[in-house]
Amino acid sequence: MSSSCDAVRTSRNAPASPVAALFDMDHTLTWKNAGLTSIQFAYRQGLAPRGLVVLGALRILLYRLSLVNIEQWYERNVSLLRGAALEDMERFAAGWFSAMIKPALYRDAVRLVEEHRRSGHRLVLVSNSPPFLVRVVADGLSIGEIITTILETEDGRLTGRIVKPLCYGTGKRLYVLKWASENGVDLSKSSFYTDSFYDIHLLFDVGRPVAVNPDRRLRAAARRFGWEIMDFERVGAFGPKTPR
Repeated sequence: MSSSCDAVRTSRNAPASPVAALFDMDHTLTWKNAGLTSIQFAYRQGLAPRGLVVLGALRILLYRLSLVNIEQWYERNVSLLRGAALEDMERFAAGWFSAMIKPALYRDAVRLVEEHRRSGHRLVLVSNSPPFLVRVVADGLSIGEIITTILETEDGRLTGRIVKPLCYGTGKRLYVLKWASENGVDLSKSSFYTDSFYDIHLLFDVGRPVAVNPDRRLRAAARRFGWEIMDFERVGAFGPKTPR
């Protein structure tokens, strides 16, 4: 029986506040890239060849230069996971988070999450990464809600297909608007933190758009529209300063 991997999680313990703090993941909460580090971790575990790591690094570079079709790239990567059990992917994600992501979480980002928590805001992690990777990062930061790209499953296993649209660009905006409407959240009173120009559609919908460690195009847009810009020092929340 076909279903979809739980890509929108709303915690029963989430505050009833109509105000939310939405966070992108890569280069916003962490200075690492989820896609590349997951391949690197798989290589370390003997699950992926070195060539896949090199190809992954190249595709990340092309993505940053807007020279790759993100939907085709995503579909190709997810197709490699066809038949994988969700339980196995969740175990993989736990190891990946501990080894690759937790040491690379920005101290300033974690402090920001805590400031919003103290203010009673709903905390939401919004990412195009697969749900099993996003959930483990959210759990590590006690962020109760996630919005991600949806992966199709059948009998507890990935089919290798995605449910469109991706949680990316206008797709991310649509997912967040739907979530906000269903949960009584007023985006005009909410904040969104991201590094990517591709999130500009959603930045226009929130009352507090914040460009965090922004790419070149987002930095220019933030200056043009008078949005707040934050540049985090690469200091880990759970460890010493890490050199660039």
